[in-house]
Amino acid sequence: MDWTDVMLYGVFPYLSLLLFFGGVIYRFANWISAQGLTGLYSVAVKSYTWSFGARASEVVKRVFVLYTLTLSDRMLLVGSLLFHWGIWLALLGHLSMIIPPETLGMPSSLHEAIALYVGGGAGVVALIGLLILLIRRIVRQDVRRLSFLDDWFALVLLLGIVVLGLYQTLILHPDYMHTVAPWVQSVLVGSPDLSIVATWSLVTKIHVLLALIFIAYVPFGKLIHPFSFLAMPTLWKPPTKLYGYLLAKLRPSQ
Repeated sequence: MDWTDVMLYGVFPYLSLLLFFGGVIYRFANWISAQGLTGLYSVAVKSYTWSFGARASEVVKRVFVLYTLTLSDRMLLVGSLLFHWGIWLALLGHLSMIIPPETLGMPSSLHEAIALYVGGGAGVVALIGLLILLIRRIVRQDVRRLSFLDDWFALVLLLGIVVLGLYQTLILHPDYMHTVAPWVQSVLVGSPDLSIVATWSLVTKIHVLLALIFIAYVPFGKLIHPFSFLAMPTLWKPPTKLYGYLLAKLRPSQ
């Protein structure tokens, strides 16, 4: 038995999940116990009733359309949109490793075609978005000056995951439904099947390992931001009202 495989694919998956769920719960508890919630407030000129459904709709728009990103920074807007939509579609495809497509009545041939064309296309879109964000961080002096190790680490980690995923999908065409998927399912039931890991290519092993590192790292850097939407003041508080002298200050001079 290869003890490297035991540690990386038999033990580390549980450590990764423990760090992920424990870290997310810890960060969320800190957010809601703080003096104020985290995230963007909504600002209104006039008082009005805003139902919880309307607030939730506003948060969903911010998540999926990213309209709060400034239009003056086109690289940030375009890169973020391409990366987020690409990675969402790619992650959606990865659910097939937990829920076999056969249980949904989908033929394996159709699933393979979707994985190749939709999954591959989504990966390419995500990669283009990541490259735009990386180039922006390198060439923009103001952005580079405010960049920390966390920013670079997250970008490089995501690039590694996406590039290796695309290499497998578009070039190697591994039968991951009979290799990686059974391992994922065995991990989830508490009995990781390391005999399957022994059949993986080096590319697959690195791709899975980077994904596990990503999962473990999420709560400890800016990658935690998707969970911050649950603690946004937009969702739990009425809009902040602007009146009188503040409005006068905000009006452009004539």
